[in-house]
Amino acid sequence: MYKTVRNAVQIGRIGELIAQAVLEENGYKTARVNHEGFDLLMFDDDGLPVKVEVKSSSRAYEKSYKFATASGSKNKKLLSPNDCDIVVMVALDLRRIVVRDVTELKHKRTSLGTCHFLDSGSEATQIRKAVQKYRSRKC
Repeated sequence: MYKTVRNAVQIGRIGELIAQAVLEENGYKTARVNHEGFDLLMFDDDGLPVKVEVKSSSRAYEKSYKFATASGSKNKKLLSPNDCDIVVMVALDLRRIVVRDVTELKHKRTSLGTCHFLDSGSEATQIRKAVQKYRSRKC
């Protein structure tokens, strides 16, 4: 069962802005888009586009953040390469992100412990690994 969050639109928008800021801070050009299936368009080192879906959680529950890593309003389906290339999960209260290639998602709901967001310096590494994994799928 998916619980409706009262200010979900605002939480989503803030998450998109934080994700975009972190991606830009790490040297990637980005653009916010209004497109079904992904929120940002990011350009890798070669200038190739990467579709980015952003998922946000406002706070941790029992030391973990929970994300709806699915699409659709009624019949939820796990995010797939048909939707986006990478997924950025944002812990709003920490203003930190975790980045995964979409194929790494295994469930419609993903829980990540606080420690995933607090690993110093991991954001740049995660972005690079997710982009590399996406590019290897495209070859």
